[in-house]
Amino acid sequence: MLRVKKYCGSDLSGYRTLNTAENFAEIKTPHDAIEAFDLAEKKKLSPFVLGAGSNVFFKNSYIKSFVLRNKIPKEIKDLGEDRFEVSSSVTMMELLKYMYAQSRDCCYYLASAPCQVGGAIAMNAGSGKLENKTISDYIISVSYVDGTRGILSRNKSELNFSYRQSLFSEKRDSFILSAVFIFPKREFTEDPISARLNWARGNQDLSAPNCGSLCNIYNARIMSFTRALFKYMPAGLSKKKLNWAYNKAKNPLALRMCLGTLTILHRIFRKEIKYEVKIIK
Repeated sequence: MLRVKKYCGSDLSGYRTLNTAENFAEIKTPHDAIEAFDLAEKKKLSPFVLGAGSNVFFKNSYIKSFVLRNKIPKEIKDLGEDRFEVSSSVTMMELLKYMYAQSRDCCYYLASAPCQVGGAIAMNAGSGKLENKTISDYIISVSYVDGTRGILSRNKSELNFSYRQSLFSEKRDSFILSAVFIFPKREFTEDPISARLNWARGNQDLSAPNCGSLCNIYNARIMSFTRALFKYMPAGLSKKKLNWAYNKAKNPLALRMCLGTLTILHRIFRKEIKYEVKIIK
């Protein structure tokens, strides 16, 4: 039976803000997810599926959404013929280490992303527009709970994968359970995990709590101006990487002000901005 409880802590998001959620549940089985979505509908709550918290900002100290934390049992199952079924709760590093030990190709460009497999699938995480490599390159099918309608399984072609998007991107009442991937054999001349982590140390700002890239569409001049504006604030935009928000405060207010400024300035100057980080009430 689903257990709904109150949560108070700072480990829901990579930004490490202190938050309280009156409605919080750990999803350990598919039935838990079905029950949670049914309860959310009855109580008129907005459900939010939380993985490792690597791509979410809770804008208020008190969270209004019904937070569903992914606690599905971790499993990587070899199905044969280069196919593997992977639970959504498996961390990206766990998957990459397993596949490297098996001498198999995988999305090693995600070694620096502290996410779960489910979250990576939902946002179709990848290496960026220039390289145009994404986790969906390896996906065969995905099994998930769709609202209160039970467990569904869809082939890759039915899941609307595109740059940083998928069927699950904006669909609140879906909970990814597992995915079947194809990871073919591969020979390595160097450790791809270590190579990516070395790259991250030189190219990403890991000096403060963060959730990686902030936007996938933005105006660089407005971002630069906002970065200067929040230079002495406990939350703002990184000196090292423009499209990178950091937070050193317990209260989410400082980062909310920064993001609010970005939004307003883009609106005033009629420039498009699209947040990659999920902003949740």
